[in-house]
Amino acid sequence: MNREKAFRILRFVALFLGLQASVLFTVFLITEAGTDLLEGKTRVIPILLIMISAVAGFVWTVTRPVRGSFVMITVGLVMTIYLLLLGGIGEIQMALIYGLPFIFPGAILYYISKREIRKRVSV
Repeated sequence: MNREKAFRILRFVALFLGLQASVLFTVFLITEAGTDLLEGKTRVIPILLIMISAVAGFVWTVTRPVRGSFVMITVGLVMTIYLLLLGGIGEIQMALIYGLPFIFPGAILYYISKREIRKRVSV
């Protein structure tokens, strides 16, 4: 398998992982956060806004891969740090469960997008 084909497959896998995380967390937030908001619990608003930003970053990768993937990475890190501050180091597993699904595909997409830009410039 040549390198270009491997990078296309890696891009597809990263987009699939980002889409999967975006859909899963959007459905989760609509059901859980929506219920909490209807009950008057406003403590879910910060994580809701952070998650919306992460999903927006994924959507942005379709038109602006470098910027969108950078947003995914940044918001994934912010989410992880926020959840660690909220729950303490004992909740590191929860923080990673929420943050890594955006950090990992974002990092892959960022790397591939930067590589393609460098390749176009050098040609």
